[in-house]
Amino acid sequence: VIGRNLDGQVDTKFTQLAHELLRRVTYMGSADGSFGSQQGLYSLSSSLCLDGLQTGAMALEVALDKASIPASFNQVAVSTLEFYEEDKSFKAKQKIGGSEIDLDIPTFIYVALDQHVTDAYPTSPLTSAIQPILSDFEFNNDMRKALKRAVLPRLSAIIDSEKVKRMTPPEIMADPDKFAEYQNTLVASIEGVINGMNPEDALVSFDVVAYEYINGGHDPSTVIERVQKVLNAKLVSGTRTLPVALGFAGTSGAGSAESLLFLKQAEGLRLALNELFSRALTVAIRVLGNDGYVEFRYAPPNLKPADELEAFKVMEQSRILELLSIGYLTDEEACIKLTGNLPPPGAPKLSGTFFRSNTPADPIANPASNTSNASQKAATPDTPTQPKTRKQS
Repeated sequence: VIGRNLDGQVDTKFTQLAHELLRRVTYMGSADGSFGSQQGLYSLSSSLCLDGLQTGAMALEVALDKASIPASFNQVAVSTLEFYEEDKSFKAKQKIGGSEIDLDIPTFIYVALDQHVTDAYPTSPLTSAIQPILSDFEFNNDMRKALKRAVLPRLSAIIDSEKVKRMTPPEIMADPDKFAEYQNTLVASIEGVINGMNPEDALVSFDVVAYEYINGGHDPSTVIERVQKVLNAKLVSGTRTLPVALGFAGTSGAGSAESLLFLKQAEGLRLALNELFSRALTVAIRVLGNDGYVEFRYAPPNLKPADELEAFKVMEQSRILELLSIGYLTDEEACIKLTGNLPPPGAPKLSGTFFRSNTPADPIANPASNTSNASQKAATPDTPTQPKTRKQS
């Protein structure tokens, strides 16, 4: 979080105020000490991302207390917004419980994801995935039923009709209707006994009924696999998610490339959050009478563990200190980039002092790069530097 004046220079006062507001919103809760629906930074960001994926936009309101001091950031559900045209532009209202709340106020912030300029309402980036998901649900239900028939063995009971006729009383045999009813009753009773049995129960009956297991027919795995691949491909393209994130990746090489592309797609949500919170904090400090703006940035997503990123952080630190040494960065901006906070009181002023001009630029080994290791090996060859001497016998 960096506060700047309108010239783009880092302003200590604006930065301190933005940090204070963010800490108050994240940790302090409601200003009056009562329970409220106020969310911290993490939970608020999660809800905003989910709303952005489902509706295609994010909305936030900077709530002020009675003294007109920013007290909280309240999420506004995009699905409750209604837009109307006024003065050749769109205005927003929130419709809740049949009543409308006018949101034509400076503390209301709205950020859309890939919204067309001629559309008033946003569109979810997952809209194209609805049909593949519905087809996938229906396909899975059908496959579940088909696999039960084709794979799981079933018990079949075959009734000997000639033996049944010999066991049937004469008065029933003489009446076709009674005999049909008698047969249906016999079949229903046997079916009820078989379907109600537990696996450990014994099956005892007369020789009128013969029992056997029915195995599945041909293996439908080839057809199922082809159809599933088609549905997975439509699902991947519709949700704008790479196959590795959904568990569809094939090889490790393809999975690594897809993971990188997935992070690039997640970067879109991060940039939207950065814009939303930057504008919210800017509104908050300007309400307090400060003529400046605030930059809010989440760290970019990365799949590498924190310990592995230490080598890259050392290189970044060296670059920032080099820019600070020649005066391209101020002390406040460099300290925020390195620690996230302003310099402590009494810290020395290092911007433009060329304090690293006499420091030799030692190459920093990057364990994740084969090129840097190869260059280091090339710098210290194994060839001898002195000619060999002949040993005296």
